[in-house]
Amino acid sequence: MRKILIGIISSSLALSAMASTIGVSNHPFTMDKHIITTEFNNYLSDGSGMGLSAKYLQRVSDSLSIDAGFGITDGDRASRFIVGSDIRLIPDYGRQPKVSVKGVLETENINGDRVNSFGVAPTVSKGFSFWGKEAYPFLALPVKVSLNTAENTYETSTALAAGVTGRIPWVGTRNLVGNIETNISLRNSYASLVMGVSLPIE
Repeated sequence: MRKILIGIISSSLALSAMASTIGVSNHPFTMDKHIITTEFNNYLSDGSGMGLSAKYLQRVSDSLSIDAGFGITDGDRASRFIVGSDIRLIPDYGRQPKVSVKGVLETENINGDRVNSFGVAPTVSKGFSFWGKEAYPFLALPVKVSLNTAENTYETSTALAAGVTGRIPWVGTRNLVGNIETNISLRNSYASLVMGVSLPIE
């Protein structure tokens, strides 16, 4: 499994790939699990459209997790390849929230142009119990630099990402983890809504 993961990350890096959302990288999965995620993406501005993405996530240690994947969209954002790495700086303990930084790389086809991006997303999250069920809301500030290879131009962007992850409480789905996330543009970014389902496997 490690060879497969290294291959996915290597091929993604070769394509200048990277993730633009936090997803489930903040969720406290156990160390012996491999997480497969499918997400529904709805871009609401700046090349609006709907699509699907698939990701693989692995916790490398208590403080480091990595993910990689790809997505397709029916709008101006035709396709993208993504890879990210979440590093925990402060753990979720007592009243203390978790603080982490997610490094991101991404390449996507936007309106026929190849746009490669890199950036970071400082993230704050905290586990809570809602009606006896644990959930993990988070707030992040993704900042990235995007390079348009066709026009040889670049721009910086800032967004606000807010979401929550948690086990799906319905009967027969207790092994599944759901996530919902919204991204709001603060500068040169886009608005989007992402909903996903993750399956932890051995």
